[in-house]
Amino acid sequence: MAPYLLRTTTTSLEEESMLLPEQVQRLVELALAEFAPEWQVAGLCSELSLHNPDHWVSGLGTFGLVLRNRESRSAKVLGWRNGDFRSATYHRGISYRVLEAYADRITDPIRRYFEEIGLILPGRIAPRVAQPSAARSSINYAG
Repeated sequence: MAPYLLRTTTTSLEEESMLLPEQVQRLVELALAEFAPEWQVAGLCSELSLHNPDHWVSGLGTFGLVLRNRESRSAKVLGWRNGDFRSATYHRGISYRVLEAYADRITDPIRRYFEEIGLILPGRIAPRVAQPSAARSSINYAG
């Protein structure tokens, strides 16, 4: 049997290319500025666990954070099923794959995620659309 077939999940290709929480937070901040400037990150980003029943994951490499509307002060909690914020809405976390696509200027997945959680209306044109780039982003991947 070939040794590569015996690989454990801890050395899978997905985990080798996952983003660090700081990178995730920065990419979310950039995407919010581009597609939903009335929202901001209101706390640190954390990686979620598939084994924690309180976490609402989108698969391996899901991150959670809190977003706050700059004007209404309403909150959206990403990655947790419930919590202490009574007036907040709770949504599944954001996958690192969605953010990697955004880092490579493939914006459709992040726009669809923002639509799903109610940050933008379906079909809405972003207020500030950046020019697509053929070059890979400067985000460094953990590995």
